[in-house]
Amino acid sequence: MQKYRIIEEIITGGSDRRFYRVEKDNKTYILIEDKNIKDYVRILNHLSRAGIGVPELFETGVDKIIIEDLGTSSLYEIMKKHNTDWQKFYLMAIDELIKLQIDGRKDAPINLYYDDAHIRWEQEYFKKFFLGQFCQIPEKELKTIKDEMDYLYEELIRLMKPVNNYLMHRDYQSQNIFIKDNRIRIIDFQSARIGPLTYDLASLLRDAYVVIEKDSELFLIEYYLERLKERGINIAKDEFLKIYRFTALQRNMQALGAFANLSLNKKKFHFKKFIPHGIKLLKRGLTECKFNNLQKVIIKTIEQLNNCLIV
Repeated sequence: MQKYRIIEEIITGGSDRRFYRVEKDNKTYILIEDKNIKDYVRILNHLSRAGIGVPELFETGVDKIIIEDLGTSSLYEIMKKHNTDWQKFYLMAIDELIKLQIDGRKDAPINLYYDDAHIRWEQEYFKKFFLGQFCQIPEKELKTIKDEMDYLYEELIRLMKPVNNYLMHRDYQSQNIFIKDNRIRIIDFQSARIGPLTYDLASLLRDAYVVIEKDSELFLIEYYLERLKERGINIAKDEFLKIYRFTALQRNMQALGAFANLSLNKKKFHFKKFIPHGIKLLKRGLTECKFNNLQKVIIKTIEQLNNCLIV
């Protein structure tokens, strides 16, 4: 790998992996350095064999690999530029997601599940870093939301059962989805698990990095359900929406916990700017799912953090 010339380090995402754009023979590639690179390669090869749009792998080393350069046309960049054709790319992303969830599930080299323990971990992560550290809500006040957090946990476990045996990307959002040669390409899949259909769809459509209006979100959910039906998976819209909304609320909590932890403890300060939209999505989810105590805590938080949320 010494033949590659480093052009730039790519500072993105919340992981501890390091990414570089490199050049060799007038062609650019991406160099990834990661002590657990074998996990990444194992899943990349599986997804590639399943026909899912992941980067091409060129070289592997002990703790680094060279993969295809997907460029800079992510869904995030497309939305930032207010591209009028943005929905077309989201339809493509949904098509690719369904392939990942269904085709990627078969023989997946993954023994991790989105289970009870992981749901609890996400909730504690949200409480510790967002509510506790970022919002500085006292422990006494956090106890007032315990019943609602327990209810969310129990409802998620119950609701997910009919849709719970599919491959999850686990971070299927705009910054991890690229368009190259008019095809969707996916990155950052190394934390994949087996879990519910709704989590990745919620990650895509209730994404704190971009704004998707409610009518567009519903249109895209209906498209997703139609495409599922074509694959032999028939779920009533009302039933699906309930599962989706509870999953979206859980996912949004996890994202806010991550933004708080990364900006406060990992010196990745740019994540702070996504917290205000994350809070808007959280308030919406709490209203939909009727979590009154949690909603009071969030409203109080916004009032207290006006200055902190100016970025």
